[in-house]
Amino acid sequence: TTRRADEMSLFWWTYRHDFPEIVPYRITSDAGWGCMLRSAQMLLAQTLRVHYRGRDWSLPQSIAKRATDSFYKTILTWFADFPSQAECRYSLHNMVAAGMSRYETLPGEWYGPGTACYVIRDLCQIHEQHESQKSEPLSAETFSENKEDSSDKGDIRRMFRVYVASQGSVYRDAVEDLMTKDSRKKIQAMSPLSSQTKNDTATAINNVTDDPLSHPLDPRFMEQEEKAPEPEWDTSCLLLIPLRLGLNSFNEAYTPALAHVFSFRQSVGVLGGRPRSARWFYGAASNGKKWYGLDPHTVQNSPRRRKDKRGRVSVHMDEGYVRSVHCASPATIFLHRSDPSLALGFYCRDRPDFEHLCQSLKLWQNTHTDKQSMPDLFSIADAVPDYSANVSSVMNEMMQSNLSLGDGGFDGDEDSFAVRADGDLQDDGSDEEEYVML
Repeated sequence: TTRRADEMSLFWWTYRHDFPEIVPYRITSDAGWGCMLRSAQMLLAQTLRVHYRGRDWSLPQSIAKRATDSFYKTILTWFADFPSQAECRYSLHNMVAAGMSRYETLPGEWYGPGTACYVIRDLCQIHEQHESQKSEPLSAETFSENKEDSSDKGDIRRMFRVYVASQGSVYRDAVEDLMTKDSRKKIQAMSPLSSQTKNDTATAINNVTDDPLSHPLDPRFMEQEEKAPEPEWDTSCLLLIPLRLGLNSFNEAYTPALAHVFSFRQSVGVLGGRPRSARWFYGAASNGKKWYGLDPHTVQNSPRRRKDKRGRVSVHMDEGYVRSVHCASPATIFLHRSDPSLALGFYCRDRPDFEHLCQSLKLWQNTHTDKQSMPDLFSIADAVPDYSANVSSVMNEMMQSNLSLGDGGFDGDEDSFAVRADGDLQDDGSDEEEYVML
């Protein structure tokens, strides 16, 4: 009964027809090509549900209560298929616009899970920008279940940010940079370097740096470094990890680890499915071979708009639209028949929640993973690798500095080398053996 009630509370976004035309392509239905975008909408709607109301939120039983629930109305408005960034933030029109402008995917073309993740990131970023500009049309109590309790409102209402882990790698420093950019600005603004003593501090820095030996031990810098607080996360994080687990077909060696992902409290599902037939999965059987999800391959009518007594246009919450966003019969798929391309989703409310996810994954890998028979799904590293270094130029400089002794070569008659202008080694022909620098 609990599982059934939770499944009925999930948002089910499907193909629609007769929505406003996607110009200039005259497309009024996404049937046959929009399944990945609809699956991405379901993952995003689940994240919004957890972010604003928590996992324990349940769907109001009566249609009348659903149509008047502020959170429910807002979600249905955000995902209604109308080309409006301010009102219908995550509509098919806006997702297609993001796909065309940045990822060269035209409407009518099939989206992969990786592109869908980046589209989610871009639309959530636009949402946060509108929110920061105070253009959010919602009242302060819109997402609060208890309108009298406003202790957490500032944190709850703020839109989360999206981190897409490319190449199957999550880098902690990149996540920290994304999630603390506002906090770091505040700390920098409150530091002595940016206050009224800025000029005096700059003068002191110049005086200290005149003597390079005094800088590392100067008490002023040590005191300032010790007092620097750790920046808090600005908001929550949606972590999306596109993966390809196999070449032409799914590698079943990943089955146990992939099924275990759903047991993490941070999981908000997986984008996947059969080739060119996407679904959003929210659970799996204990052995991992059968997955449970929602199938978007049902064509339904698009919602309509109407004007209220004040002349304002809004999405019409009629009974047909309200009933169409929930599914009574979830889909099942056997994992060995799925496409190897998929994307994992995790919602981390704060830094401790993110660290809990990392520790849970590490514990699973250490206790269950056989590196030969059960490879890791993805990796978590402390820092992004620096690929900007020019290795060849560094090698040339090292060789020149080592070989440029006196007249530019080694002393001795047997092993005599010269360095050409381009930095390569050149044998003078005095030795029979050939040397190659790799």
